[in-house]
Amino acid sequence: MKEREIIKIAVIGGGAAGLTAAIKCAEKFGGRNVIILERQMNIGRKLLSTGNGRCNISNKNISPEHYHGDKNIINSVLSDFSYKASKKFFADMGLLFRQDSEGRAYPYSNQSAAVLECMLSRLNCLGVKRSCSFKINSIVKNKNHFEIYAENVTICAEYLIFSCGSAAYPSLGANTSGFELLENLGIPKPKLFPALSPIETKEKYSILKGIRAKGTVSLYADNKPVTVKEGEIQFSDKRLSGICVFDISRTVNEYMVYKKANNIKLCIDLMPEYTESDLWIYMKKCKTLFSNDKTSSLLTGALNKKLARAVAAYAGIQDKLCKTLSGNDMKDLINAVKAFTFMPVYSDNFNSAQVCAGGYDSDTIDPETLMSRKINNLFVCGEMLDADGECGGYNLHFAFGSAMKPAKYIK
Repeated sequence: MKEREIIKIAVIGGGAAGLTAAIKCAEKFGGRNVIILERQMNIGRKLLSTGNGRCNISNKNISPEHYHGDKNIINSVLSDFSYKASKKFFADMGLLFRQDSEGRAYPYSNQSAAVLECMLSRLNCLGVKRSCSFKINSIVKNKNHFEIYAENVTICAEYLIFSCGSAAYPSLGANTSGFELLENLGIPKPKLFPALSPIETKEKYSILKGIRAKGTVSLYADNKPVTVKEGEIQFSDKRLSGICVFDISRTVNEYMVYKKANNIKLCIDLMPEYTESDLWIYMKKCKTLFSNDKTSSLLTGALNKKLARAVAAYAGIQDKLCKTLSGNDMKDLINAVKAFTFMPVYSDNFNSAQVCAGGYDSDTIDPETLMSRKINNLFVCGEMLDADGECGGYNLHFAFGSAMKPAKYIK
């Protein structure tokens, strides 16, 4: 016979958002009224891996401009949860911040384990129940409560908080099971796509594998500029990565998933500090200096040798000697340096994605309360919402902030 347990609030998912929601609910209603149901063997596994084990927990520059997705939900969460509020939330659990020169905040120890340990200590102090390796078979909504069916137990909860995460980082156990559970309750599954991920390209430059270069990456859709990011670009044989590429990947994938344009391309300016006129003067001088060498030698003093060869190949003049280059050849090479172009290829592979874009928007979820518009007393927070931020602590900050909402409105 199955065990039957009655609880006020069940939090489904024990990640950053789930732990926060459980803490805030327990502070308001007492820990004995809250339970965390985690599908994996351990709580907070993904949290431990963030920031290369350092856990980039927030950012001093928190503002809606650093986020994509549903603006109503983003504005609602951030208006309630500022950078100052995040520092206080963790300071109240004994965790101090260390902020770098760009505003990124980490635990003072620079160890993600410190974040998880402080949160677990707070849960223990509050007496919150936790059940790991808890695999939900189905959920049924009755008049005044939800019935959560697992293999050996049925849990009856007055309120449900979904904080199941997303498909990003499947190697850490992430999947879309939370979306499937909600779909079975009659809430349609939204479109999901990778964000903060490498960008696959049609072009293959084996010579560039492992090469890094600073520059700007501009996204064009049907030959119209969409957005531009600056930073270090990391090249592989058939993909681009680096923080600036990660930050632009969300928009690239969005355009492809929703077919917003027929022609999408990425143009890399490898020497953004120099104008075309500057490069003309520089290359004209190098043409004399390296007259008997191949074209890529024109860029010897500016770019990585292998990158220079790839750029010359892109310009179609890699086999010419410098002394034979015409004016048009020089212009083609300058254009290649200023707009080294790649055609992105959409991939729904979440293996390399730091976060998942898409999620439930304000048509499905009330932005103020984060409660389902269709099912009373059912809340959604964290990565399941249509809100994803840039690199730099913005996504964890949103996860913590969104998880504050349910406790505020549960009665």
